[in-house]
Amino acid sequence: MGDAEIYRSFTGRTRSLLEAGEDLRIVVFGDSITAGFAVRKGFDAFWLSMLKEKYPKAAIAINNEGACGATTFDGLARLDWSVVAHNPDLVTVNFGINDMYMGIRLGEFKSNLIEIVEKILEGCGSGSGPEILLLSSEPLMTPKFDRIVLSYYQVLEDVAEEMGVGFVDVYGAWMRRVGEGVPLDSLILPGLDHPNEQGYRIIAEELMRFF
Repeated sequence: MGDAEIYRSFTGRTRSLLEAGEDLRIVVFGDSITAGFAVRKGFDAFWLSMLKEKYPKAAIAINNEGACGATTFDGLARLDWSVVAHNPDLVTVNFGINDMYMGIRLGEFKSNLIEIVEKILEGCGSGSGPEILLLSSEPLMTPKFDRIVLSYYQVLEDVAEEMGVGFVDVYGAWMRRVGEGVPLDSLILPGLDHPNEQGYRIIAEELMRFF
């Protein structure tokens, strides 16, 4: 199985709805990276435009349930009304940076992520539940914190593999751009470890690898 087939294997039911021109509900769930802190267009807006361009007959709705400062503990506390209540077909889950800054241990972070995935699968819809994509986040400008947060991003990838859901390597996508000569600080809001709109577009482009 090639890379494209591996990516697409995690979104087969979602793509079937899109290709059939059906209604599709997506929930993007996470912290301020998901919320689109301090920008006009976050990754959800860019992603929605890309999906509509590729699947013009589908009726696609994206609910943004990102919350600034949220950790996986906060995510668990608001999961029912932020995700399950929408009965989504696809959910993206994006935590990690705040868990690191708050000193949440990697074991707790992993346990929380597993519980989030399990509750989404059990609580939404019928059958096997919605499809899920776990997202890492962007590189951090401070080298010390960038090294530490990689451990949290690795947990996201590990949980995705263990739970049989997709992993969106946002960090890797950004670092490929940096390797191509794009300065990291040109993708970051000045003075903040948050993407600007150019950075958010990269996240949306990485999501489209699954479609």
